[in-house]
Amino acid sequence: MDSRVNSTDDLPGSQFRGSVRLQAEDNSFEINKNLVLVRLEGTGFETLTDTAGKWTLNLVPQGTYTISYSKPGYSTAKRFSVRCDGKFPVIVKPMTLAQLPSYSVDAMETTVLNDSLIITCKTATLAMQDRRVIVYVDTVMIDSNKLNTYLFTNLDMIIKAGTNAAQIRIPLSDLAAKGIQSGSTVFVSGFGIVRFEATADESFLAIDPITKKTIFWNIRFPGATSEFTVP
Repeated sequence: MDSRVNSTDDLPGSQFRGSVRLQAEDNSFEINKNLVLVRLEGTGFETLTDTAGKWTLNLVPQGTYTISYSKPGYSTAKRFSVRCDGKFPVIVKPMTLAQLPSYSVDAMETTVLNDSLIITCKTATLAMQDRRVIVYVDTVMIDSNKLNTYLFTNLDMIIKAGTNAAQIRIPLSDLAAKGIQSGSTVFVSGFGIVRFEATADESFLAIDPITKKTIFWNIRFPGATSEFTVP
């Protein structure tokens, strides 16, 4: 850890302050919120949250930063374009990390039927409760480390309690609207996901400042991928 980072709350100057909440899969909040790693990407500044979820970084130079938050078993989230003038403290919006889904998508099939793409996803175990699957569609192989570039996503797939599979239907006209032409190879990937709604504290998703795509943080890896050729 950078030697310039500490948890003293009274240091003047360029200080970042914030807090983190941990949300369990059952939507309850953890009492102990320590050991979340908070980093300013591209720098040596990092620290860990205390039991109350609070964190502080001191002596941060002037600049615009991306703050990343991570803890094993929970989502890794980022807050983009946080500005610091090098003089005054910065109060960073609270961040909520969601516990990652306990399930993963283990198999996927894609079939073209009439004027639609039929996507089927399966998990290895029966669901005790409804499970959400996010589907990514692109003309290049989906890279789970770079989910800020894709043609479009779909959040309609729900694996119902007591089952282990679900289907969605996407009209081929939706692909054509994205510029995907007949004869193109299309890659489809599915991942388990929780908490994908927009919130006031912008915890569960963000807009990538470069690609302008929505990034969903609470995704369980690995997933499953299939490909097909557009007729």
